[in-house]
Amino acid sequence: MTRLHHTNIRIADPARSLQFYRTLGFKHLGTAALAPGYTLLFLGTDPEQATLELVVNENVDETYDRSPGAGHIGIEVDDLDGALAALGELGVEPEAPPAHPLGRTDLNPVAFVRDPDGVRVELLQAPWPLPQDTVPDELAEL
Repeated sequence: MTRLHHTNIRIADPARSLQFYRTLGFKHLGTAALAPGYTLLFLGTDPEQATLELVVNENVDETYDRSPGAGHIGIEVDDLDGALAALGELGVEPEAPPAHPLGRTDLNPVAFVRDPDGVRVELLQAPWPLPQDTVPDELAEL
């Protein structure tokens, strides 16, 4: 592991969530606008440290877990394939093969696994700097 990259939290109301976390001293450090209605807002105090990833996802996929707060832990690793091989020896298999998020080749590959208690863990091929996409119009005023 190179660093804890982020903790992911799904949110229902971006304005309310941003106000809450800004009140606690968090700053908006990066945005990944992955698709219409699907945006990741990275908050923290320093882009070189672990961040809080707030997920705004308004897609129509009925299998998507919309439970507020449900999410995952993101961990950067030096060798994604090597980490998956080592976990495979423990009987841990990835949910899907490593891939670039939504096919965006400007972002390094990631893979999701589950820890022994079922918590989703996203393994990110390091380095994985915070994306600096333009904030979508519907979130720009936040």
